[in-house]
Amino acid sequence: MNVIHFNEKACERIRAYFDSYLDNELLVETNHEVLRHLSVCPACTTLLEDRARLKRSVKRVVEQETAPAVLLESIQSGIRGRRFPFNLNLRQWAMAAAAIVILAAGGVISIRTGSLFAPVTAGRDSFQLLSAQAQQLMRVGLVDHIHCAILIGKWKEFLSFEHMKQESGHAALGPEFIGLVPLVSEKVGPDLHVVQGHRCVTNGREYVHIILTGGKGTIVSVVITEKNGETFSRTDIVATLQESGVPVYGATEGRLEIAAFETNRYLAYVVSNLDRQGNLKVASSLAHPVYEYLLRLG
Repeated sequence: MNVIHFNEKACERIRAYFDSYLDNELLVETNHEVLRHLSVCPACTTLLEDRARLKRSVKRVVEQETAPAVLLESIQSGIRGRRFPFNLNLRQWAMAAAAIVILAAGGVISIRTGSLFAPVTAGRDSFQLLSAQAQQLMRVGLVDHIHCAILIGKWKEFLSFEHMKQESGHAALGPEFIGLVPLVSEKVGPDLHVVQGHRCVTNGREYVHIILTGGKGTIVSVVITEKNGETFSRTDIVATLQESGVPVYGATEGRLEIAAFETNRYLAYVVSNLDRQGNLKVASSLAHPVYEYLLRLG
């Protein structure tokens, strides 16, 4: 008799959702279940990264091709439920198949902020200790870490300082935020190293995102975004830095730790797979200098 462990069954169930998850077709509750599982299962996270990377690669290949008219007509006919003509050559059939994969997949990973978590109930990590207002603001930083650093895999992609400081171009930090890179690198100490800094958009919101890595698979995101009229409640403070008086807000979701602080203009986050004390230590080393840096901008 084969023995199937609970974790194996859980992974099998979650992996069955992956294609629908990448296509943003899951119900809110199921989407939440997938993300909860990913936060504690490196094997499934790796598998999802590979699947997402494959879809992106297929999309790039097809976008580089100029599809012949006969191929477009064939795809349209297939979508309308009619069979493809059999006079297409092998290359055209391959392109048609790839195009249909892209049409089905949408080619874009989309994570909706409101779909990350079900309502908080007793006993669920430290989100239960936060007000509804603070829970929503914690998700703002967490969603970009999960989407950009983990699922897209940018923690593996090194960018040079010269690339990051370009004044224009896709994802460049530009002169406004490039000063954060040496500042962050200096304050976190020798155990963490800046992999890259970039601008990105997740769920329609713009972010400045600096990613660091360290030993034992540590991944740390420093995430900054402009406020949309949001602010934390003072009742949710978990620590106040004595040197600067900067209030810090913290929470745990699965194996991820989130610490946050704010200026009048910006929300700033430190999100990582460190333990709670480790993440707060990084946040404490960064909060005062990053706070002062952001004040000078706004």
